[in-house]
Amino acid sequence: MNLINRAAWGLTLALALMVSAGCSGNTALVGRDTLPARATQPVPDELVATVERVNTASSEIFLRPTSGRSRVVTYSAETRVMFRGREYPVSRLESGDVVAMQLGKDPRGNPHTHLIRVQESTGDWAQRHN
Repeated sequence: MNLINRAAWGLTLALALMVSAGCSGNTALVGRDTLPARATQPVPDELVATVERVNTASSEIFLRPTSGRSRVVTYSAETRVMFRGREYPVSRLESGDVVAMQLGKDPRGNPHTHLIRVQESTGDWAQRHN
């Protein structure tokens, strides 16, 4: 009987470890925002700033960070803009929108983003763009 109890405890422990390992970590879900929910806790390579203007001809976003000087970030046709769980094109960003974006580098070494999340809008952003 002692052997059966040990086996049951071992099986229970192994199952608990598998469940806890499966529930922890960064599980990717389709359509899930990957930027942090709060701009007050930026992650590495993330920029939180106010949009000054968007130049669609050169695929550049001109930004005013909360601290520091103005910056220009490039984007591509694949760049996603997320606001309240919906996806929009970059061209819908407007002056005054506060955004958080993950930064990388383009082939020329310039700051580049593939994902932008609107944190605060200049008005009812979703209503203007539905």
